[in-house]
Amino acid sequence: MKRETSSEEMNTISECIRNAVKTGYTHDFFITEEGLSYSGAGKIYIPGEVTIKNFYRFEGESDPADNAILYLMRTTDGVRGTLLDAYGPYAEARITRFVKEVSDIQKQAPHIKMKLGQYLKIGLGVIITVGTLAGLLYKKRGHRMHGLTAG
Repeated sequence: MKRETSSEEMNTISECIRNAVKTGYTHDFFITEEGLSYSGAGKIYIPGEVTIKNFYRFEGESDPADNAILYLMRTTDGVRGTLLDAYGPYAEARITRFVKEVSDIQKQAPHIKMKLGQYLKIGLGVIITVGTLAGLLYKKRGHRMHGLTAG
């Protein structure tokens, strides 16, 4: 089964949209006063009928007006598409309200398996080190106490 989102780095909005379309996010969603829709849908989706499968933030070089966020969304009836908004002070209030009401947001972090593996190795190393030190201290303390009671 093909992955719905990619963990590869994408530098531009157009690259991200092209990748989204390749993975089945073919509709251009928009927000109305009633909810989410797309051209020709004939249906309006409320936030509870939508999952945000991933999102990407883009920052302008020097102008905050160039900041954008692209959402990859899926509806409960299987429609997949993208929703683009400005990010920060220029964000559209209707989109911001709708997205805040969507309870199912699944950000796909790039290279998460590698990061989890690194954290697991570090965690195991810490556990082994602490366990070894605790064992040594216990052993050392036990001998002292044993000497006190025997002498």
